[in-house]
Amino acid sequence: MADLTPQQKQLMWVLKWLFRASIQSFVLLGCLTFYFYERSPTAADTTSGHVYPLYDKLHSRYVYLTELENNSMSVLLCMGVGCVFCGIFVDFSLKRSVTLSEKDGQQGKGEGPGHDELHE
Repeated sequence: MADLTPQQKQLMWVLKWLFRASIQSFVLLGCLTFYFYERSPTAADTTSGHVYPLYDKLHSRYVYLTELENNSMSVLLCMGVGCVFCGIFVDFSLKRSVTLSEKDGQQGKGEGPGHDELHE
């Protein structure tokens, strides 16, 4: 495999950053979910603002979140999914760039198609 160009190195750095961000987002989302399962009330309470239901699969019950808690979980989920999709796009771009640069390198050395025909 040939050395990476500066643009490919930059894409590799972005890909690593997106992967780490998506993992952190999903881990934090999981931690918050378990935290809310234990901390949130099991009955809606309009005075405290706990009116957004979240199904607790561990205990087969609903817990109720505030608007901020509900929105924070939605944002974390969207960030994680967004980072995954951006990472997939960057990965395809990087693979395409590396493949094209390898093909250019082979043709520059005379290893590409038609190489044998030139030397006969």
